[in-house]
Amino acid sequence: MIKCNDNGRMTCVPRSGKPKSKWETSDEAIENAKYINNKYPKKDSKLVAYKCTHCHKYHLTTKKKRIR
Repeated sequence: MIKCNDNGRMTCVPRSGKPKSKWETSDEAIENAKYINNKYPKKDSKLVAYKCTHCHKYHLTTKKKRIR
């Protein structure tokens, strides 16, 4: 992940070059992750929220599902 300034604001940019979506609270990020996981289900992975150490906002990342 690359951090850069965009119009004076700190943004987090992955390798694809498109700025990551960010949310102010963990509840908003979790709700969006649940929505995307339900709308576009994947067999072996899911989206989860995390707090960024660079911008102190919440982003989504992919995690492998644990098989029980």
